[in-house]
Amino acid sequence: MSSLLVTDGILFSAGTVLDADSVGVRDGRIVAVGSRREVRDALGTDADELDARGGLVTPGFVDAHLHLGGGAVDALRCDLSGAATLAEVDERIRSFAAGATAAWIVGGGWDPTLFPPSGPTAAHLDSLVGDRPAFLLDADHHGAWANSAALAAASIDRDTPDPSDGRLERAPDGSPTGALREGAMQLVSPLIPPNDTDDIARALLEVSRSALAAGITGWQEAALGVYAGYPDFSHAYLALLRDGALVGRATGAIWVPRDLTAAGIDAFVAETVDRARVNSAAGFPTRTAKLMLDGIVETRTAHLCHPYPDGSHGLSYFAPDLVQQLVPALNAAGIAVHVHALGDAAVHDALDGFAAVPSADRSRVRNHIAHLELIAPDDVARFAALEVTANCQPYWACANALVRQVTLPLLGRERADDLYPFAALREAGARLAMGSDWPVSTFDPWLGVHVAVTRRPPGEADAEPLGAAQSLPLETALDAYTRGSADLLGIGPGVLEPGAAADLAIADRNPFAGAAAGIHETRNRATVVAGEVVAV
Repeated sequence: MSSLLVTDGILFSAGTVLDADSVGVRDGRIVAVGSRREVRDALGTDADELDARGGLVTPGFVDAHLHLGGGAVDALRCDLSGAATLAEVDERIRSFAAGATAAWIVGGGWDPTLFPPSGPTAAHLDSLVGDRPAFLLDADHHGAWANSAALAAASIDRDTPDPSDGRLERAPDGSPTGALREGAMQLVSPLIPPNDTDDIARALLEVSRSALAAGITGWQEAALGVYAGYPDFSHAYLALLRDGALVGRATGAIWVPRDLTAAGIDAFVAETVDRARVNSAAGFPTRTAKLMLDGIVETRTAHLCHPYPDGSHGLSYFAPDLVQQLVPALNAAGIAVHVHALGDAAVHDALDGFAAVPSADRSRVRNHIAHLELIAPDDVARFAALEVTANCQPYWACANALVRQVTLPLLGRERADDLYPFAALREAGARLAMGSDWPVSTFDPWLGVHVAVTRRPPGEADAEPLGAAQSLPLETALDAYTRGSADLLGIGPGVLEPGAAADLAIADRNPFAGAAAGIHETRNRATVVAGEVVAV
């Protein structure tokens, strides 16, 4: 019988700093919360002891939307994330290609702000990789950069039409320039040779350990399916679970293919139910479907109610009538729906889909919409009414370089106060959960919490806040990133109470004691999963 005593902490649970300083754990469950003496008496004298040293002790952070599998595959490829200049991008590509024998050069993570709005060109990439096809995703994973050999391999030329869910950037004569947006990536990505499952599993295990070190004890793999050159990561997860290697409470969402039609709904629902049964039996709960309704503002593919400067409204990947058939069918089968929606028109379509679900079916699942960059004012109250959780990615809710240089010029700077309306959702009674969308942005929860509270980039205390009225109190942001996300994913109550799973994150300080501008300096010092110290 294993026991753990966590002492000298500032304890936070369910939105409140507790009048207690210690937590007692036995056999993976919390058995006592109180003073050190009270908890020691409840545990006995044989418990291991972990000194929190006055740091904040919270339930483990739960990332409600990330792509650990995608980050794992990226680690096996040409990694451009963090490259701050075009020269650095070029050098990384050139160096990787020189040392690789693969038939294709694949990777990504390039910063769109390093290129013009039309994106990078095939000619540029040809100068770096001219001997074989190359295909590199951008940092948002909503666009790709292809060289001439990759375009030729996919038979893409000036006569190739844009897919319904994407766009080829083109020169004045109509020829493709090499930048592919959204569904246009699928013209090339099926040709990419797949990575070996064992290699993916090893890389996935490594990135999961990094997430644990950040205090993340549970997460949702946000897209289990073949898309944009990525495989279905279910196989890698199941391999790790069979070996007993994976630590942490992983869940997943099964990708809704973009070519789904009304005639295929019944078959897709049946397949999803079967996959959920198999995965869940193996310890990988996947009773959620991922429905991607639009793209992103920066490539004019987010679906907006009001037009972009060029008069377009972005892209809608599924017709509203199909959404209103698919969502009820999934909920009736006990499958929750996790929607990607950044634009207000996409959010509206998602809510209409949830409104079509009988309330009895809706109450049995946890539906949610992720990202939520823009929401029409009349739709804010519908989240609570329809029992839809707002799955927020708080790190984005600040005026970083991308927002200043690309997002606001496209939306109009007068809309800055409308972006990521977290406080409005909370005030309207919506459930809040939080996640990172890693590797698009950091999975460090404290950086996301910092932005949720300050609406400023970490370390930029003098920056203009992005929609200051939409900031959240620290206790609300922490509660959303712990209890809110845990409840959404069905992995436990996400609280520090007797009987709850002993999943804990222990910070190196008490951020409630300092200024909000310093929240981002908080670091996770130790992580406990099911009563076992897994990172310290």
